[in-house]
Amino acid sequence: MVSPILDQRSYVGFARPVEMGALLRLGPEPLSVSWSNLSRQVQAAGVGVAGEGGGEVEWLSEVPPGGPPGPWFGGWAFDARRSWPGFDDERWILPEVLAWWDGQRAWQAAFGPRGTPVTVLQSRLAAVREVAPSGVVRPATRAHGNPEAWAELVNTALGAIEARRFSKVVVARVIDVAATEPLPERAILKALEARHPQCWTFLVRGRDGRAFVGASPETLCEASEQVFFTEALAGTSAFGQGGTLLRSDKERREHASVVDGIREALGPFAANVEHPETPQVKVLANVDHLMTPVRARLKAGVDPLVVAKALHPTPAVAGRPRQPSLEWLLGHEAFARGWYAGVVGAMGPGGLTLAVALRSALLEGARASVFVGAGIVEGSQASSEWLETERKARAMLPALGVTDG
Repeated sequence: MVSPILDQRSYVGFARPVEMGALLRLGPEPLSVSWSNLSRQVQAAGVGVAGEGGGEVEWLSEVPPGGPPGPWFGGWAFDARRSWPGFDDERWILPEVLAWWDGQRAWQAAFGPRGTPVTVLQSRLAAVREVAPSGVVRPATRAHGNPEAWAELVNTALGAIEARRFSKVVVARVIDVAATEPLPERAILKALEARHPQCWTFLVRGRDGRAFVGASPETLCEASEQVFFTEALAGTSAFGQGGTLLRSDKERREHASVVDGIREALGPFAANVEHPETPQVKVLANVDHLMTPVRARLKAGVDPLVVAKALHPTPAVAGRPRQPSLEWLLGHEAFARGWYAGVVGAMGPGGLTLAVALRSALLEGARASVFVGAGIVEGSQASSEWLETERKARAMLPALGVTDG
């Protein structure tokens, strides 16, 4: 399944099983994409770009049952009006060489436009080499931000909520990180995978060479044929405080608004939508979240990518109602979100798997911008929401070498 709403071209691929110690050592530099979820036995890494925009792949060789993840990887920005230089509003790439784990062994595949000779694909595989083990993440420092500016932003949001402009808005801030030498992307990815095996760990390379990396706890959707799965993830507490979350009226209200928003977005596309009435607690390495799984059966002929775009941005990352929240954020957040809180993932014949691009950072040489946010509803307090963003930052900061919180 490659979405008919994308540009369609034809490609060929040639795959082989390999003995490879670690997929994150796929070279030569740099990685163009990385996508993994160790709890699902999903691991893939790619170098180069063989194609953009989507399309069918004809295999000129054996492939394992189910094929590779993707083989198209990419996503889109949170709001096209707040983009990053070097990053498209939406981009999907087919790597020149992709390495992946099928649950039993490692594979590599080379890709090219239809008509590319097998010998050329084989030469691309022959040029693959394992790079040296990931560099060491050196100690780095972080900026501690401005709680007063944050309080002003939150209180302004609460004023808009009181004025009935919206019932929820998700505000975000940036934490600047500086190291003494270029940040080692592969080591950062390895650290994120190790600490967050239940999350979607990703790298997306911008056209300007910068890397957007993260370990997202939130699945936007998993779709195969007409079955569409998503989840509401909103309401946050310190690690081990899930019981407090379930008893909190404020957190339950914030969570319920996300569930309601998802149901409304799915309504035009789904024959039925099902979810439990009571949320459960999703326990991560650094925080607990309220989570409600949502399952829908799509109507005949509905493209899951169209549904995903209708679903995003959910109330968990924008607000409710969506459009007034987005307009307010455009006028009040003092930075470009770019792909933060946007969408990253994989697409191909096996289906569509997308994550919301949270717990993430934009890497540029020895500097990084770490993005964190919090949902504001009636009853929110700026000091509590600041603490929530600090907890969320701990998902990313240690992988960058920051050890002082």
